[in-house]
Amino acid sequence: MSTDYKSPAFKKLLDSLQQQSWELELIISGFAIFGLFTAYEPLQIGAENAQNDRQIYQFVLLLVAYIACSILLFNLLLLCN
Repeated sequence: MSTDYKSPAFKKLLDSLQQQSWELELIISGFAIFGLFTAYEPLQIGAENAQNDRQIYQFVLLLVAYIACSILLFNLLLLCN
């Protein structure tokens, strides 16, 4: 039982699981990047509208979301390479 991890079949299984997890990670990262790019412009427009309408709380909330979106996009694009 203690030598099962040394068998070639077990190593092949681990390689297969590692490959599948990388594929899943790339798919999830791709959807996250797409969603962030999609949300980027509406957040910017909403923040500008809130600023023009003098809605301070909404402006601050949208500005924080816009900055968070920018940071997440930067990190995902940097780490996916």
